Amino acid sequence: MAPAPPGQTIPDKPGREGPAAPDYKALYYELFRASEQAVRLLQQAQARAEEAYLQEEPPLRLAPDKPPADQGP
Repeated sequence: MAPAPPGQTIPDKPGREGPAAPDYKALYYELFRASEQAVRLLQQAQARAEEAYLQEEPPLRLAPDKPPADQGP
């Protein structure tokens, strides 16, 4: 018998009625692989955004706040 694809149910026991139990181990591994893939995708997007930011000419700089001219120090 060929193995079921990830997330499929475990076959029923002979003579047992009702739905089969889900294959929780396969579901866990499927979810784990998807979460790992999502993390890699986010890390790649962050690296591309950081690289694009560093390539800007000139880089953004924040100017220090200056008190209004009519007020003393």
